[in-house]
Amino acid sequence: MSQTTETTPGNSSVERRQGDQPASAARKLNLLVVDDNQEVGESLAMLLEALGHHVVVVRNWQMAVEQVKLCVPDAVYLDIEMPGISGIEIGRRLHNNPDTANAVLIAVTGHSLPMYMDDALAVGFRHFLVKPVRLEDLATTVQSVLAG
Repeated sequence: MSQTTETTPGNSSVERRQGDQPASAARKLNLLVVDDNQEVGESLAMLLEALGHHVVVVRNWQMAVEQVKLCVPDAVYLDIEMPGISGIEIGRRLHNNPDTANAVLIAVTGHSLPMYMDDALAVGFRHFLVKPVRLEDLATTVQSVLAG
């Protein structure tokens, strides 16, 4: 493993093997984005990746089912309004599945209607984001997932 030398504020050097993380670094989350709009899903993924996490984007319920078989996500960002099945119903199914019951559910929608918020909270969603999603709001959801 290669080593790097970093200069710290006091001009002292710290040697670290490549791949080692500083003690203050947070763990990398596995995040799943489910959005039928490819551009929106990929934009959300780019922001989450910029925060240092691994993100997979899928466009429908069937793809989400296949993805969670490969890797159970720490959190799922679900578009609420999708053709065929709502994000709230997908969230309900994920919440009721023993394999994904611990994944944090985060609703993402273009509408901040109270009925959506009420339905999402009743199913077990922990956060409700309105599009366009701000980086600060994403950072808050990520910190919440890291905090448990």
